[in-house]
Amino acid sequence: MRFSGTSGFGIVTYRKGVRFGPRWQPNCQLVIMHRGSVTLLVDGVTFVVQAGMGVLLAPGHMEEFNFSRRVEARHSWCQVLPEDLPENMNFPAKTFHRTAKCPPLTMALIRLGLRMHSPVPDDPAEIRSTSSLVIAAMWAFVANLKQDPVERSPDWKLSAIGKFRAAVENLGSGKATLDCLARKSGVSRGHLTKLVSQHLQATPMEIVWRSRVTRAAKLLSETGLSVAEVAHQTGFANAYHFSRRFRQQFGQAPRAWRAGDWGVR
Repeated sequence: MRFSGTSGFGIVTYRKGVRFGPRWQPNCQLVIMHRGSVTLLVDGVTFVVQAGMGVLLAPGHMEEFNFSRRVEARHSWCQVLPEDLPENMNFPAKTFHRTAKCPPLTMALIRLGLRMHSPVPDDPAEIRSTSSLVIAAMWAFVANLKQDPVERSPDWKLSAIGKFRAAVENLGSGKATLDCLARKSGVSRGHLTKLVSQHLQATPMEIVWRSRVTRAAKLLSETGLSVAEVAHQTGFANAYHFSRRFRQQFGQAPRAWRAGDWGVR
């Protein structure tokens, strides 16, 4: 890793089948896969990043990484805190969490960042230059997204998936049904089930429950609400249903998650 202040670059290799997370993302972070692949879960929504592809991750989301089982996975990354971005210079929301080929300019800037900075320097000029280099690498990736033919002429299937994701994010604690989700996605129940399986490797209702559990984990970490209140606010019928789903996704009970996150044993 090469860091200057809170901005920096890194490259890492993971053994076959390694799982990383869940983690709360505080930065704008660009991840580029060089070997293998990663199945990335962001707020309960799943997508795959293959070798040669990249994805820009937005701050304020819960993430989980599941790396290739057949080969070692290797990826580089760069990151910057949102508050370190120049004033009035924010990345458009539609550029986050979209996989795309890594343009040569982005890769060249990441290589430069990995070479030119020593670990944890405290020189203000070097801190500014590191942040600028990270931002340049990210904007090169974002500029390439604008030339993506999918962006110029959206495929109706991808459009339906986008509507489905938006519907899941806006469910709140209300009751979710397949009919309602299909209607908001603009396709039939059968089409929605097929599209979600193809693009997100899950059923529509699995995505709903993953998203609700992820929101619940955030409430457990950031508020003093009781487990029962968190379950109610995130759309679970009762604490037992909530606890069962939480264990399936995070491998521990909600109270254990909160105790670990707050450092209480």
